[in-house]
Amino acid sequence: MDEIIDQVLRILQKKSVDGYEVYLNQSSQFDIESKDGKIETLQTSRYLGMSFRILNHQRMGFSYLTFSSPSHFEQQPSFIELNRMVDDAVGSARATAEDPCFDFAPPLQTIPPPLPIFDESLEKIEEKKKIEKAIQVETSAKSVDLMRIKKVRKAAYQEILSRITLINSKGLHFTYDHTLNSISVTAVAEERGESEVGWDFDVSHYFNDLDAERVGQSAGRKALDSLGGKRIPTGVYPVLIRNHIASEFLSVLAHSFLADQVQKGKSLLRGKQGVTFFSPLLTILDDGLHPNGASTAPIDGEGMPCQKTCLVAQGVIEGFLYDRYWANRENLFSKGSARASTGNSRRHGIKAPPGIGISNFYIEPGSLSFQKLMENLFRGVVVEEVMGLHTIDPISGDFSLGCSGSWIEKGEKGHPVKSVAIAGNLFELFQKVVGVGDDLRFFGGVGAPSLLAEKVFISGT
Repeated sequence: MDEIIDQVLRILQKKSVDGYEVYLNQSSQFDIESKDGKIETLQTSRYLGMSFRILNHQRMGFSYLTFSSPSHFEQQPSFIELNRMVDDAVGSARATAEDPCFDFAPPLQTIPPPLPIFDESLEKIEEKKKIEKAIQVETSAKSVDLMRIKKVRKAAYQEILSRITLINSKGLHFTYDHTLNSISVTAVAEERGESEVGWDFDVSHYFNDLDAERVGQSAGRKALDSLGGKRIPTGVYPVLIRNHIASEFLSVLAHSFLADQVQKGKSLLRGKQGVTFFSPLLTILDDGLHPNGASTAPIDGEGMPCQKTCLVAQGVIEGFLYDRYWANRENLFSKGSARASTGNSRRHGIKAPPGIGISNFYIEPGSLSFQKLMENLFRGVVVEEVMGLHTIDPISGDFSLGCSGSWIEKGEKGHPVKSVAIAGNLFELFQKVVGVGDDLRFFGGVGAPSLLAEKVFISGT
C-alpha cells in the first residue's frame, strides 16, 4: 500500500491542479452459510479500491480504480493505470460547473481517540471456530421447538476486515483499521398448514461478543409467536413499536435532518430549530464515536473528525447534520452563518464520491423495561413487523403499511395479529410517543429503543 500511495502522490504532484484527495480501501471478507448442520457456502474475497477527487478552478472531478480478483490484487496497479485514473478525474472536473463550496478537509489538529472498532485477534481465530458460529446459530433456532421449527434458512456468519487511508493536498494523511462481524438466521415455523418466519441477528466489531445461542433462539421464538395470527377490528389504538421497527421508522426520519434536504426545502423540519416538534420524551443523536455503532470511525468520509451531535433534545429541534460542502453552502448563502461540518460525510464504496449522511443515528434510551411498556399499553397492539416501509414519503411523512404483531389485553400478550395495516404520518407518530424503553439496539447505522405511542390508526376487519 505504501508503494502505491507514493506512486500516486508523485503523479498528482506533477499535475497542474489546485488540490487533490486520495481514498484507499483495502479489505477482506469471509462468509459462511450453514444448512442442516453442514456448511453450504464458504467464500473468501479480497478487495483493493482507490478513488481520486481533483479540485481545479472551483470544479470537482472524480475517478476510481478497483482490483478484486486475487491475481489483480497481488499485482500493483501500473503507473499507466494510475496516471490514467488521475487524468480521468482531472478531465471530469472540466465537465462540471464551478462551485465555490467545494474544498478538502484540513489536517487533523489532534489525534482522534482510540475506538473499539478493530479486533486484533480476528485473523488469528481458527476458521473452525467461525464455522461453528454459523452452525450454532442454526441449531439454536431449531432447538426452540423441534416439532414446529421445520427448517432454518440463511444461518450465516460474516466478517469484514478493512484498512482505510485518506490523503489530501492540504496535508491530511490518516489511516485506520476496522473489523465488523455478524451472524444472522431465519427460522420457519409450521403448524396446521400455516407457515411463519422469524429473523434475528447480532453484529459486533469483536468476534467473541457474538451470541449465536441468543440469536438462534430469538429467531425461533419470533416464528412460533407469529403462528395463529388474526385480524382485529379497525380502530385507533395505542401501539408499542418494537425497537427494530422503531429503527426502521427512524431511518426514514433521518432524511429530514440532512442539511442538503433542509437547504433544498425537502425537509419539514426547515425553520423549526428551537421548536418543540416531537414528544418531549425523545432525544435524537448522531454519534460517529458510539462504541456500539456499526458506523463508528475516527474520521468521516472526507477526513473530518467524527463527533456526537444532538439533533433533538427532549422534543426540541436542536440542529442538523453537515458535511463540508453543505456547511460551506449555508455559510455562503445565509447571512451571518458560521456553520461547520458535523463529521457527516459518508462513503458508500469506492465508485462514488463522498456525500452527506448519518453515522450512528439513534434515539436515546429511556428507563422503562419492555414489560413495563406492555403494562402501560394495557390494551392495544405490539407492532413486530411492517411491510412497504420504502413507500413512506420522506417529505410529507404520510404512510400506510401492512403490519403484524401481538394483541395486548390488560398488559399481557394475547393472540398474534396479522393482515392489518397501520396508517398515519411519520412526524405525528414521533409526536405521539408517551413511553420510551431501555432496550436501545442498533440495526445498521440506526438504533432505537421500543416506543409506546398513543392514538394510532389500524385498519383491520
